Amino acid sequence: MTSWIVKISGKTPQHWDFARDDQFWDVRDAGSFRRIEPGDDIFFWLTGKRIFLSWVRATSSLYAIGDNARRAHWVDVDTGGYTHRFEFELVSEDVAHPAAWNELQAAAGRKYSPQAPANPVNEPKAQQFLRTRFGHHGDIAFPNIPVTYKLGDDMRERARRQITVRRGQSRFRADLMDAYAGTCAVTGSTVTSVLEAAHIDRYFGDHTNHVANGLLLRSDIHTLFDLGVLTVSSSLTIQLAPWLQDSEYGDYHDQPLRLPSEPHKRPASDALERHRHNCQWL
Repeated sequence: MTSWIVKISGKTPQHWDFARDDQFWDVRDAGSFRRIEPGDDIFFWLTGKRIFLSWVRATSSLYAIGDNARRAHWVDVDTGGYTHRFEFELVSEDVAHPAAWNELQAAAGRKYSPQAPANPVNEPKAQQFLRTRFGHHGDIAFPNIPVTYKLGDDMRERARRQITVRRGQSRFRADLMDAYAGTCAVTGSTVTSVLEAAHIDRYFGDHTNHVANGLLLRSDIHTLFDLGVLTVSSSLTIQLAPWLQDSEYGDYHDQPLRLPSEPHKRPASDALERHRHNCQWL
């Protein structure tokens, strides 16, 4: 897979905010963007400030914007001339280790053009360098809603897109939905719209998107699990932090975890052990 550095003009940094909600990026000149393929990692670089903003993964190739295409939420005056689009899913916005352009070039052993709209990155060391710039990244994300809002704007479509991001990457979630027969492993809820793909070990790349490293959880249970106040014992019973046992969640304490019928799809015991180890109250 090729990785990409895609430039965002320092004059319009808000374009990232809207692209994150839209989950696509529009370009005026197809150029080298034509080579973007689904699965490619894309790193957005803000010119002027010379910083990385985000890491996303392409979910489509570049395609021409048709007359009936969904309109982007650009807010600059010059909105014309966009001809092509690629779609993506968010991986991370947590830039834990900022990098200068020359550091990237040193890692790659070659030069990149900071002025080019898109730079392909094929060198494995450079690709790894880009990924390690980012800290937490996973299926659950809570993107910020841009503050720009006009009275009467319909926010429902944007909310639906953000819910999709929170639920988790589509393939991983679909695999968990199948494994758990569309049922929350803790509550037994079968309301599809609130079921999310939860990683047991935190997300560190596609190799962690395995059913045995996941649980299908109702959204509020997913939050408790990620916060480490709900976990699973070695005997596969649900364990709650003491201060939750007298709450509305108390009925789930010591109850058995619902498991997939196929043994190889059940949660990995070593991953659950690592999750328990991080629960300091246990």
